[in-house]
Amino acid sequence: MPNISSPSLKGYLFIFGAALLWGLLGPVSRYLFAAGVSPIEAGFFRALITWIMFGTHAAAKRQMAAQKKDLPILFAFGLVGISLFYAANMMAIDKGGAALASVLLYTAPFWVALFSFFLFGERMTRIKGIAMALAVAGVWGICLDGGPMGGESIATAVCWGLTAGLCYSLYYIIGKMFSGTYAPYTLFFWILPTGILGLLPFVEFTPKTPVIWFQLLLLAFFSYSANSFYYLGLRTLAPTRAVLTATLEPVVATFFAWLLWNETLGLLGYGGSVLILTGVLLTILAPER
Repeated sequence: MPNISSPSLKGYLFIFGAALLWGLLGPVSRYLFAAGVSPIEAGFFRALITWIMFGTHAAAKRQMAAQKKDLPILFAFGLVGISLFYAANMMAIDKGGAALASVLLYTAPFWVALFSFFLFGERMTRIKGIAMALAVAGVWGICLDGGPMGGESIATAVCWGLTAGLCYSLYYIIGKMFSGTYAPYTLFFWILPTGILGLLPFVEFTPKTPVIWFQLLLLAFFSYSANSFYYLGLRTLAPTRAVLTATLEPVVATFFAWLLWNETLGLLGYGGSVLILTGVLLTILAPER
């Protein structure tokens, strides 16, 4: 039986913790929406408070500096990876529910495979092709199902969810570029400001009770802690194993969406979700040749 101090076991625990916290983001966000906070405003404060947390961490570690040549890429990524990603993810949760948004977010590996094929010339293997077909079938199943929020908004929810997955896929690219150069808290310290500024023009600020401020703080804390745990897990686990473990997130999100909000999908919705996650696993495990 493995010892709890085993580095690999610690890695799995960190990744599981990240998946648990990421899975809670959707259900917590729905409390904010129910209180009158718009998805864009929730995304704005999530980014702002998370930036303060990462900035405090970076300052405590005295690792706030970034090379000037990297700043244009980091700032540009902030607009897509923070502004558009946070907005799209929150809109998907608002229109389609936390469970559906979480499943669609995990189309990210398919976007990575497509980018790698068109931009980097990576071979599209038979297994990756099958995985892509499963993903398309899964998204179609979710569309036909109608989702837990009703059929009228399902098309909008799917579009926002796929956009969030596309933006999320860029984290793999940025991580691959800079993981050996910067600590995660340093990266987010520089990425988040342009993301915050990108959201600001679209925010309609509303009056907030102490309960709403607590929920916003909780949302940011979950985001900060999940990203920190994920990178800690990567120190002792191979990326493939880490990503496989993180696919528990949609399961966690679905459970808490049902427990807290009584969200349920129909047979086609659950079937489509299984097809998407199966495709994710095939994409991750597919040999490169």
